[in-house]
Amino acid sequence: MKVQHLSIIVKIETPNSNLPKERESMKFIKKLCILFSPLTLFLILLFPYSWINNRFLVDWFGCGCPVIDEAGNMVENNFNANDFTALFWLFISVCVTVISIFLSKRIPRDRIWLRILYIIGMLVISLFISYRFIQLMMWK
Repeated sequence: MKVQHLSIIVKIETPNSNLPKERESMKFIKKLCILFSPLTLFLILLFPYSWINNRFLVDWFGCGCPVIDEAGNMVENNFNANDFTALFWLFISVCVTVISIFLSKRIPRDRIWLRILYIIGMLVISLFISYRFIQLMMWK
């Protein structure tokens, strides 16, 4: 006598049936976070630089305010804390752009236009943030 086995295939659907799509979206979000991470340099340096600017730089370089001597003539201050602040934040913009150039290698090689757009976009965003920080910290 021959016994036949009856096999039943049951497909069990789990709530995580879209797991590959979720992984892809998480990878995409992770890649975006990594690509825009150089901009966090501005947030990290904002408060320490503001404190250093208020405590030390104004005393060393002067505030950029017009100074009048005893004769009533305006003394020209060639380099002051405002100039140093502008140079500092522009240097940070250059650093963000250089880091972005290295991070652009994470963008697929066949999309060179996207790499260039990313680098130019990061340069423009970092220059805009630098401009706003310079205006915020300007001594008048």
